[in-house]
Amino acid sequence: MDEATAETLAKLAGLEKAWANHRADVLDALRTWERNRAALPRLAAPQAEPARVEPTRAGGPA
Repeated sequence: MDEATAETLAKLAGLEKAWANHRADVLDALRTWERNRAALPRLAAPQAEPARVEPTRAGGPA
């Protein structure tokens, strides 16, 4: 991954300060992610993923 892409990903993830102060660590983390992303589970059909249900607040409607 080139450095411009890494910087964009870091900023989109809210890691501006980490990118500015610990660039080598952020790049290392992104390289680790690239090496391991094929092993991450993926659904064949993402629409089959169950919908997330928000918890109800105490005292609110059930």
